[in-house]
Amino acid sequence: MIKLQKAKWIWADIKPEKDTYADFTDHFYYDGNTPLEIAISADSEYTLWINGRLAGFGQYTDYPSYKVGDLIDITEYAVKGINHLAVTVWYLGNNCFTYIPGNAGLLYEVRTQDKVLAFSDPSTLSRLSPAYVCGECINISPQLGYTYHFNNQTNDRFQEGGELQGFAPSREVTGITYELHKRPIKRMILDPRSPAKTVQQGFFAYTTRTGHLGQDMQRAALSPLPMQEMTGADGQTLSADGGDGIYLILDLGEEQVGFLELDIELPCACRVDVGYGEHLADGRCRTGIRNFTCAVEAKEGRNQYLNTFRRFGCRYLQFFIHAPRVKIFYLGLRQTRYPLTHKRFESGNLLRDTIYRVCQHTLECCMHVHYEDCPWREQALYTLDSRNQMLCGYDAFGETEFARASLRLIANGLRPDGLLSLCYPAGDDLPIPAFSLAYFLQMNEYIAYTHDLSLARECYPVLERLIQTFAAKYEPCGLIGSFYDDTGSYWNFYEWAPTMDGRPRATQCHIEAPLNAFYSLALQNLAQICTALDRHKDAVRYTNEAKQINLAIAKHFFEENTGLFRSFLDDGQTAYSVLTNALCLLCGAADSLADKKTLLRVLCANGSAGTGLTIHPNTLSMNGFRFDALLREDTEAYRQTILNEIDETYLRMLQCGATTFWETALGEADFHMAGSLCHGWSALPIHYYETLLQHS
Repeated sequence: MIKLQKAKWIWADIKPEKDTYADFTDHFYYDGNTPLEIAISADSEYTLWINGRLAGFGQYTDYPSYKVGDLIDITEYAVKGINHLAVTVWYLGNNCFTYIPGNAGLLYEVRTQDKVLAFSDPSTLSRLSPAYVCGECINISPQLGYTYHFNNQTNDRFQEGGELQGFAPSREVTGITYELHKRPIKRMILDPRSPAKTVQQGFFAYTTRTGHLGQDMQRAALSPLPMQEMTGADGQTLSADGGDGIYLILDLGEEQVGFLELDIELPCACRVDVGYGEHLADGRCRTGIRNFTCAVEAKEGRNQYLNTFRRFGCRYLQFFIHAPRVKIFYLGLRQTRYPLTHKRFESGNLLRDTIYRVCQHTLECCMHVHYEDCPWREQALYTLDSRNQMLCGYDAFGETEFARASLRLIANGLRPDGLLSLCYPAGDDLPIPAFSLAYFLQMNEYIAYTHDLSLARECYPVLERLIQTFAAKYEPCGLIGSFYDDTGSYWNFYEWAPTMDGRPRATQCHIEAPLNAFYSLALQNLAQICTALDRHKDAVRYTNEAKQINLAIAKHFFEENTGLFRSFLDDGQTAYSVLTNALCLLCGAADSLADKKTLLRVLCANGSAGTGLTIHPNTLSMNGFRFDALLREDTEAYRQTILNEIDETYLRMLQCGATTFWETALGEADFHMAGSLCHGWSALPIHYYETLLQHS
């Protein structure tokens, strides 16, 4: 816990609305003789300056009832004498996949070892920030939440001190806990400016004015002009005699995650529309499929701006500058990374070494305050996705602190109905029951890699509550039923493949093989956790229950005539899935079968394998279950098959220019043209190269 002596939760003396920015300013005297730190926390995001220098950013993702604070050493930013402290807080205030609204607030305390030098209380001066257009509430995507609209025409750079306009005393905020937990992981690193190469430039003209900036940028007419390199400390001047102004598309060279920065000089005040994306398949950034944009109101003359609130995940940046001329000192991204040590992997095989490095970069792009499914579209923590990321990260970075923190964050997402929420934290929630069961695998694998039992002990009540929730779902057939209610509050999803993408908003019960196989795996992993915790009676009970459910799976889902497990018992159709059969083999439901030849052939081929049946293949996210099922059956027989498939699958992405690995093999064309080209769950080659090559 962070102990505070004097600080109070405060907010500007205005009603906190959604998508609002507030500025806070304070001063303190420092003798220059002792180390100096600030304890700080906010809802929702903060940026801190000391004497005009950026000193901190990035609130740890937390819950309204479980607040987390930062302890930042600010000694290097302070001077002997009077120091100026400035904070801008962005209050999101709206549900999404990465945030649950709490009360808008800021809490800080500047202190030496024995003295508090400044602290937040109602006397702290604050205001509604003039540097941002507040209350627009424009989503980048429903999962990720709001973009931003910066106004440099009204920005007075209050963080640098000087005459301050519009400030008044704050008000104390009630209803926010003072039990402030320490940030459980390291703070992010802000890199220097990333080099950016101009790949297209000219003038643009909007053909629509819909009010949806992403779609308007997508439909704009582009008239390319000869290229000019953005080089030189004195800047590069571009002009365009036509259209609505100048446009540029910049290539960062690879997928990156970070903050937008611009440094430009303009002959007049104008708007700068910014788009970003992972590819140029449309000849420009695909901004319209969601709303991958932000906006800057630039002033006449020099404009310098670094946003430290919203990370962009992209390779390409697109600027529409509503002016006939611009002098560019810098346009680009400042990468924001979690501190990691990259293992050097040398197999003697150039392809595999390359795949391993690109997988590492994929993982790194999906790690900031917690694991993220993708940095472009969602930035959300899921159990299934993060299970893959943890497995790979243990080997790729030798890092366990990040995994522990994310597992603890997930435990806080236990719902009143006994399931885990969809993401952590998620104010916009549609739980996936199978993903709750994946948590048992994550926890058991964390113990196996770290030998740390403290987290499992701390979270054991959550594990018990989860398993009891599923145990209450038994049907007379000896299997558990799917989750449903009258309002359609559950999503019985397994993976992005036909028949496996679930029944969202289910209003009736179904008996599904993959859910029961996941339940068996959860029971087996919980039994191993219990053994590690010396809860041996519980271990025996859960092991026996897993055996019984395996027998029921085999009895009700296995078909002698096809040699396969069907996916559903009561839906009036016969649906076959590679994932279903992989899960049934992996959990042990196939152990009693006399003939597994067809089943194994289908898993090896990831498809029909000459059976004459329609069998839906695994996607990249679930290949781990298929590979593990084959290795459980016979490691030596299937080692080379798995290695060859990884090599071939990931080589195809590399041949398409991938610098990170994709959500699915269809790349940007999947999900109605919204496929992610950087997805943490697709870094699985790291785990299997480490597992299989060291024994080959």
